[in-house]
Amino acid sequence: MGPIGIFDSGIGGLTVARAACDLLPTESILYFGDTAHLPYGEKSPELIRKYSTRIALHLVNSGCKAIVVACNSASSNSLEQVRDVVGPNIPVIDMVHPIVESLYNSTDDLGSNKSVGLIGTRATISSGLYKSAIDRLNDIKDVKLELLSRPTPLLASAIEEGFYNDTIPSAVLDAYLEDGFFDKVDSMILGCTHYPLVRKEVISLLPKSVDVIDPPAIVAEALKQKLEALGILSDKEKIQNRFQVSDLTENFKLGAQRFFGSDIDLEEVVLS
Repeated sequence: MGPIGIFDSGIGGLTVARAACDLLPTESILYFGDTAHLPYGEKSPELIRKYSTRIALHLVNSGCKAIVVACNSASSNSLEQVRDVVGPNIPVIDMVHPIVESLYNSTDDLGSNKSVGLIGTRATISSGLYKSAIDRLNDIKDVKLELLSRPTPLLASAIEEGFYNDTIPSAVLDAYLEDGFFDKVDSMILGCTHYPLVRKEVISLLPKSVDVIDPPAIVAEALKQKLEALGILSDKEKIQNRFQVSDLTENFKLGAQRFFGSDIDLEEVVLS
């Protein structure tokens, strides 16, 4: 069986790749970071769809048996288009629906007035996909989970810069979180694959009652369940992970090891 294809606009999706490797150690990964066009969070929906579908086709043509859209901006703006181009026989896992579903599945006493916070890029927040996913499950579950969201456009770049320079972007986090905007939510969604790297810092800035969700682990579990359901889990002992980027920069080399958690070999692949 082929590898699992995982893509992001750049480096952040490596947090999802790491979680997938940890949970599924017999699966091979083909990761693609679109570093030539990052960040997606400030791009138009049309451009995000163009880039995402092109990468998805590349992963399918490379033999991938499943696709993980490890980018909230791409998940929020191009999920339908990605599914259309890869076809019905290849499962596509996104960063939004598994997270939203986990809010309902992990809590037996949602009651009628629970709330969840969301931080992410402008593209993610403005797409409204998190809200529509929550509204749909509210109707199905007959509950009232409320969403409180805020775009945090500077945070992903600050995290990348911080990891290159061994500094945590505390000033940027403070600017977005210290005003108490999210103090009364029950859960917090880190709506960008960069953000789990500063999860501890986010936790420290919010009341102890707020559950700060770990998206990569949830998405990896959703991937595992889908592969099990389709009977396409690998049982190979020898795996071959590959990591590709559309523009191989020195900064990406420096940051990739920290985002993934171990040494990786990067290959530049320019998509036509």
